[in-house]
Amino acid sequence: MSLALGCFFFLTGIDVFAAKETAMSRTRPLYKLQQVDLELESVSRRLQEIDATLGESTELKRARKMAADAEAHLVKCRSEMQNLDLEVDGLSQKIETNEGRLYSGRVANPKELASLEEEAASLKRWREKKEEDLLEAMVSCEENEAALADAQAILAQVNETWRAEQGDLADEQTNLQVRLEELREGRESLIAAVGPDDVTIYERLRPRKGGRAVAAVKDGICEGCRMNPPSSQVQHARSGSELEFCNNCGRVLHVL
Repeated sequence: MSLALGCFFFLTGIDVFAAKETAMSRTRPLYKLQQVDLELESVSRRLQEIDATLGESTELKRARKMAADAEAHLVKCRSEMQNLDLEVDGLSQKIETNEGRLYSGRVANPKELASLEEEAASLKRWREKKEEDLLEAMVSCEENEAALADAQAILAQVNETWRAEQGDLADEQTNLQVRLEELREGRESLIAAVGPDDVTIYERLRPRKGGRAVAAVKDGICEGCRMNPPSSQVQHARSGSELEFCNNCGRVLHVL
């Protein structure tokens, strides 16, 4: 074979290859655009989830309220215990004063003595009741102290976990925001590489096809509907200059 003839076949091969690339390039940027749009939706959705999650969680608020309630109960219990202790001391002083008069010998009137004795007995009964109440209050305070310690321990654990999660979410949010800008810039570049008519078709199909206007064809199967398009249609999608649409799902076919 002559050198000229060899060059002819070599150049012809390049032209055929270039023709295929040109034909395929019409769906390739559309397919890449779709991949970018799908990731954009995923990233945006995740950012919304993070925005809703950042801040105090329901679990943290509940744990903080439990600790606050336990502390309030303890404060109230200690206040009641202090009041009861003061009442017991006051009654003891009254009993001491009453018995001082009763046994001083200065009161000789039988009626007055009987009144003092009755008052002393009443004061002692009342003090006994208050001492029982004081004992119950002391036990209640001990229980509330234990409840507060438990609530504070739970709050500390929940808070520690929450802080770690918030830090992770903040880092993820920063990374996703960077990725979002990258995708937006990449989308602009892809839009510029796609013909305006194809962009119009793509944008019209997207909402009707669940965000997937382009369906890849792999091993002869449309990945949009999992059906087998006619081989002639697949061949046209691979080598033709016009967009081919799946006969079953209506998506633009892109042969991988």
